Amino acid sequence: MTSLITAMHEARAHHGTGDDATFAIAALYKFVDLDDHRALQPVLQDLCDSQGIQGTVLLAEEGINGTICGTVAGMETVLQWLADDSRFNDLSIKFSFAGEQAFLRMKVRLKREIVTMGCPDIRPAQATGTYVDPAEWDALIDDPDVMVIDTRNRYETAIGSFRGAVDPETDSFREFPEWAAALASRNDGTRPRKLAMFCTGGIRCEKASALMQSQGFDEVYHLKGGILKYLEDIPQEDSSWQGECFVFDSRVAVDHDLQPGQYGMCHACRMPLAPQDLSHPEYAPGISCHHCRDGQDPQQRARFMERQKQVRLAAERGEAHIGAAARDSRKSRDA
Repeated sequence: MTSLITAMHEARAHHGTGDDATFAIAALYKFVDLDDHRALQPVLQDLCDSQGIQGTVLLAEEGINGTICGTVAGMETVLQWLADDSRFNDLSIKFSFAGEQAFLRMKVRLKREIVTMGCPDIRPAQATGTYVDPAEWDALIDDPDVMVIDTRNRYETAIGSFRGAVDPETDSFREFPEWAAALASRNDGTRPRKLAMFCTGGIRCEKASALMQSQGFDEVYHLKGGILKYLEDIPQEDSSWQGECFVFDSRVAVDHDLQPGQYGMCHACRMPLAPQDLSHPEYAPGISCHHCRDGQDPQQRARFMERQKQVRLAAERGEAHIGAAARDSRKSRDA
């Protein structure tokens, strides 16, 4: 049994998942030179299709990134394929479990970047910041000389973050380099000496740490395995995490035990919605919520209403609407 398969079963045992949790969800990535990524695409697509695996995997010259879901047996086959390629040694991977399939289809995509920052010349496989294990994270962020940076987007930071973290308030990771450049150019004595960066699964903060090094910061750290690994390893009573963690699948958010949280989602603007938000007068499923209603023009609203109508009609026919599948695929890509 490979180490990846062993890790999946250990994670399942650790979380005490019952027999009803028949689906494994794997969030994985690695920055590694993949000159043959185009050749790998059909091989991995066919393998996942044959095993009933669904989700999205991105392949680029800079590496692999994805979130996939399938039965434990199907996931074992995919994990074995990854383990057989030595380039995927030390793959960053986090497991969670559910009673139903989290995605609607499987797509292996070719991209310029496995996490899109708009800076393809930044190559974390060659140079990146210093990994910090979850057990050492709280001591680092308690250092008064450290600026703690949440590299996620505002729809993610809205429901949870680490205490004292700075929120760049981005709507897309593409906006992060501009914020980083402004931070690097400070000359009023507020330019931080040390940076501690984090994200959901570790991939964005790893690439962001490489960017920060290119901006002239010498001491740059990032949370190994991201928030999800921290929540897995650190007991809630000892944790500096506050709130829930946004995830890029049908669960929307997970709590400190990595169980589905209390949030739903507005599928118009992607903002997470607390239970009380669902009764807000400006909430219309699939169309708008109080975050986005005032900013919609008539054409947008008409388009969202038509999409939601088609989703409803597809559900009545017992089918998965292609727009909903594409939405899940976009969510996974942004992880």
